[in-house]
Amino acid sequence: MKRALILGITMATAPMATAHAQDRSMQARADDLASDLARCATIAADAPRLACLDKASSALLSARDAGQVVILDREGMRRAKRKVFGFQLPKLGLFGDGDEADGRGEPEVKEIESTLARVTPIGGGLYILTLADGSQWQTTEGRVNFAPRKDQAIKIEAGILGSYNARVTGAGRGVKVKRVR
Repeated sequence: MKRALILGITMATAPMATAHAQDRSMQARADDLASDLARCATIAADAPRLACLDKASSALLSARDAGQVVILDREGMRRAKRKVFGFQLPKLGLFGDGDEADGRGEPEVKEIESTLARVTPIGGGLYILTLADGSQWQTTEGRVNFAPRKDQAIKIEAGILGSYNARVTGAGRGVKVKRVR
């Protein structure tokens, strides 16, 4: 029984370890490519520096085109973090998690504000709330005084222990929600 439990835990966590290893490998590749470019800039002679920069930039562009390296500016990171807000993802350091020693990490998204594009009742006082960006949130508690409508403003905030709270303008008290899509 104990062996089966250990095997089950190992099999369940293997995909996470693989994803983490792939992320580390991708980060190492990106760091190597950036280091190569920086090293080229230190070469004093023009011809060798240009040859080095050509080679390093070609390698970087090839890696980008092959999907091995993704280049994002800060605004791209903010948009990506906003899109995954509400999903329970492992901390892989994908977008800079805001806790890096050099202080360059993007802070975590703590809340989003949007408009309700669609409200679908699913029974028992529960709803599927579709936001303007297409993300879908399900209420997890039925409330009699909670009646959201299309085009109302909504604010979803991160709560404690991975929970999320939604407050719809004019719909009474806030309600707990979970991201479903």
